[in-house]
Amino acid sequence: MRDYQRKKNNSYKLPHNLYMRMLYLVRDYERIKSQRADILHSTPVNDGQPHTSLSNPTEIKGIKLAMLDNECSAIEKALDDIPQEYRKGIIDNICYGSPYPYTAHRNTYSYWRTRLLNMVAKNLNIL
Repeated sequence: MRDYQRKKNNSYKLPHNLYMRMLYLVRDYERIKSQRADILHSTPVNDGQPHTSLSNPTEIKGIKLAMLDNECSAIEKALDDIPQEYRKGIIDNICYGSPYPYTAHRNTYSYWRTRLLNMVAKNLNIL
């Protein structure tokens, strides 16, 4: 499926690069959650990372965890604003490219998909 947003009658239209950035962030949601869980449950070791100005591995993990938490919460807040009956169809379409379910018209799902990506950008304070 092509990744584009409607141009006409779309009050949630994002600039193209921002739209693609939010789209790939939502596609990466499962990996972000698992990476966040790995950081929470691992020991503070310098996992082969190159030496940075931050020499404390716990501090580095804390910064990574804060960034991942921010992204996860932005996506989860946006998903909470989407009606329950459309969430699975939208996520499956974004992440796996599956067609929208037949429970509603394609335009309805497209509207909520665009709105989801717009809300993620607002939750990250990018928009």
